[in-house]
Amino acid sequence: MALLALLATFGRMAIALLITIAVAYAVAYAMHKSRRVESFVLPVLDVLQSVPILGFFPIALYVFIYLFPVVGAELAAIFLIFTSMAWNIIFSVYQSFKTMPSEYVDMARIYLNERLELAHVYIPAALRGIYYNIPVSWANAFFFITASEVITLGTEIRLFGIGSLVVEAFNAGDYATAYIGIAAGALANSLLYLTLWRKLAREVPQPPNSLAESLSAWLKYGWYVVVALTALFITAVGYYVAKAPPSLPQLGEFLRGAAESAEALPPSLLRVVAVLAISGAAGLAALYSVVKKPGWETAILLGTSLLSSIPAVFLYPLLGAVVKGELLAILLLMPGALIYSVLNTIAAWRDVPQDLARAYQIGGAAYFLHILVPAPFPI
Repeated sequence: MALLALLATFGRMAIALLITIAVAYAVAYAMHKSRRVESFVLPVLDVLQSVPILGFFPIALYVFIYLFPVVGAELAAIFLIFTSMAWNIIFSVYQSFKTMPSEYVDMARIYLNERLELAHVYIPAALRGIYYNIPVSWANAFFFITASEVITLGTEIRLFGIGSLVVEAFNAGDYATAYIGIAAGALANSLLYLTLWRKLAREVPQPPNSLAESLSAWLKYGWYVVVALTALFITAVGYYVAKAPPSLPQLGEFLRGAAESAEALPPSLLRVVAVLAISGAAGLAALYSVVKKPGWETAILLGTSLLSSIPAVFLYPLLGAVVKGELLAILLLMPGALIYSVLNTIAAWRDVPQDLARAYQIGGAAYFLHILVPAPFPI
């Protein structure tokens, strides 16, 4: 049962990942080619990436489930997974296009037509960043998988998958099944990292020429598809809001909830700042370890990916039996932050010209303070 549930979950995540990469190429290329699109879309993406997956629940429920009653639950789950995967990959592709050497673009315009330029310059330019960010997105999506498979908003919809399986097992007091499900997820994510994600990041395989050339049309016109689907999505949301406008008691309840949220915001921000500080320090410590002992890199990245892919709902029964209060809240927030800080810190250091450090014989404390510490900040 756990294996089938895991396959169902991984299937949804794989579909969401493919959609994420397609949207990333389309949106990033549009921002790269148009200052007007860039000035509008970039702030929107900044806002959207700060919205937690729970913030997309009402949209997922009312639009997908009520608009597509047969497959709506599956579409809602894939949409929620997409919202936890998309943002870092979109920004990675955008950064790859913005930092592409201008001489490459100029030479491509001289010797290649537009289709070949898109296929053999733009698509490969972003692959390294995509491959390196896939483990981050995958771990982040798995961290929130219970929220994607157990959709609760007035009514509860549970999809067959490893997240809902573990939740149901805990609720039924079947701890053996719950821990088997947690172990199966951890083992599967470890194997996936060792056999696929690490290989992609190291080798950066390129798509076949025929495939890349066939996908070049998506880079050019995909933005219009994304805009059309977004407009349709917003129209559907507006239709359901207009169909059932909130009553005065509901508005009053909303305002009370907003006031309570505002009151709870300062301590939440302090927790987030504490988690960011700790995860940043952990990222620098991981980078220092990799620089000193390169053989540790696989173990550090594997351990970070594994820890960050264990959903907080799974961790809560384990950690809650040992720690309480603020420390518990910070520990539950840590896995999601660690994957970003550790992987991005190591990735940023790889972009630093190491030949210059060796040429000027920079080592010891100077290397740590002037190369290792500044390297991650652009990320």
